[in-house]
Amino acid sequence: MYRLLLFLNKTNEESVLNHFKEFIIKYLSEAIGQKIKIGKVESSLLLEQKHTLFCEVSIKSKEEWNSKMTSKAGKEFNRDLMDFHKHIIPIFIEY
Repeated sequence: MYRLLLFLNKTNEESVLNHFKEFIIKYLSEAIGQKIKIGKVESSLLLEQKHTLFCEVSIKSKEEWNSKMTSKAGKEFNRDLMDFHKHIIPIFIEY
């Protein structure tokens, strides 16, 4: 199993929140062929970095992930993520 966890850093900028919902999630959803739900994060007081939104994607394997990321939507997701990297923490998990 291969998972991607995306955490949106805490911000009050409406443009950042909208971009996450309307572009990052849209491209990722199109690339993997699944509807992605967005959750709100209750950040821990122990962590220095706070987060507001979160999403999780599960794929069978890293190879399948790599295959999906070569699609048009996958390439758009990766391109957009590079421009948006200051606002997101991506965590990949393989088990």
